[in-house]
Amino acid sequence: MGFFSFNQFIMFRNSYYRIKTDAGNDTVLYFSTRSGETIALESDTAAIYEREDYDSLPENIFSKLLSTYLIVPSQENELEEVIQENKNSILDSKTLYQVIQPTANCQLGCGYCGQNHTKALLNEGQMDAILERLKYKLENEHSYNTLEIGWFGAEPLMALSNIKSMTPRLKELADKHNLGYSSKMVTNGLSLKLNVFLDLVKNHHIRFFEITLDGTEEFHDKRRFLKSGEKSYKIIMENLISILNHEEFDKLNAVISIRCNVDKMNDEAAILLIDELKNLGLHKKITNFYVAPIHSWGNDAHLKSLEVENFADKEIEWLMYCLKNEFSSASILPQRKKQTCMAVDPKAELVDAYGNIYNCTEISYVPSYDDAGYILGNLDTLSPDDLLPKRDFINWYDLIRENKSNSPCHTCKILPICGGACPKTWKEGIFSCPPIKFNIEDRIALSYLISQKGAEVFETF
Repeated sequence: MGFFSFNQFIMFRNSYYRIKTDAGNDTVLYFSTRSGETIALESDTAAIYEREDYDSLPENIFSKLLSTYLIVPSQENELEEVIQENKNSILDSKTLYQVIQPTANCQLGCGYCGQNHTKALLNEGQMDAILERLKYKLENEHSYNTLEIGWFGAEPLMALSNIKSMTPRLKELADKHNLGYSSKMVTNGLSLKLNVFLDLVKNHHIRFFEITLDGTEEFHDKRRFLKSGEKSYKIIMENLISILNHEEFDKLNAVISIRCNVDKMNDEAAILLIDELKNLGLHKKITNFYVAPIHSWGNDAHLKSLEVENFADKEIEWLMYCLKNEFSSASILPQRKKQTCMAVDPKAELVDAYGNIYNCTEISYVPSYDDAGYILGNLDTLSPDDLLPKRDFINWYDLIRENKSNSPCHTCKILPICGGACPKTWKEGIFSCPPIKFNIEDRIALSYLISQKGAEVFETF
């Protein structure tokens, strides 16, 4: 065993945050949710590890298990370590994140959407106030190195003039403070014509676009139709084709992410959409493709969703099908997640078209939340130096630590890679564990098999 001694090993124990999977061929896999790394051990060595007989482990194996947090100091409170790492990550963050909803309007009338759409737009005074709040934070808070803007809806492109008006001022503010500037947009894709896309990327620094397609035309148009009743799929797909096939696309370093929302009514549509994107030759140009379960948006939409265990099983099928069809985007194993969402960041804010300020993207424009107390303030009456320290969910990690989060996160082995899912839905009493909790073992095995056999894994799929 070398220079290690038994007396040294009594100070250690196996980590609680480990997932074990049998890979066959006398191989056992251990995935550390604290490090996001997997270690493969022969069965005999795995048995030694399981009984914590560290004195019998080869020196290199012990060191690897220790460095990946599969072995930890015996006195360490791992939950406390995870929580503190998360809180430190927020404190140490150098990114100032601002979400802007420039309008409350949207062309679509999706049945599962909980928002109430109107023609409201941010006015000049409110846009000025956003800039003033950001300016105050940059001049008076800890040093940042990046200003990140998220354009969100309703449908942000229905306020394109506002986006074009604000972006130069946002970029100027970032430049003045020697910050990097990044910008992203969640859009339904209807108004994302090629000329609009090129203008936004080249002149307005938006590099990431997420577009939703709820399957192929047959399924999508029954779910994501215009308020006038007209269909939307062909328009969105034509926009995507013209963008992704444009001669300049590869040079623009733009990211196109496709989200496919599914429930019990369209779960078979995901495979069909994957086929269609592959047949159109778009699969390697799309940076990310993922399938998401319909969730509660202040309504009962989640009641039509697949049971989470069922979704988890299908998610593995979708993932393998993407990999088999050479999608460049398929991600198998999750990484450490130290910031659950913007709600846990005390400086991140969302401003809607009425000037209301929130710390969550799931609340604005939703009538059922009007009297829930989630509005932090309003730009029309708020001073730029009022940073609104009293926020829902800002103590999320403390609630988990104290087992007061109305969730099973306190004892969950995937907490380090999940972060607790959605604090708001847990508060509402809605089960919010992600599908990965129920398919993590399959993901670990799949990732390992691909590393060993490559594309051969998919020959029988």
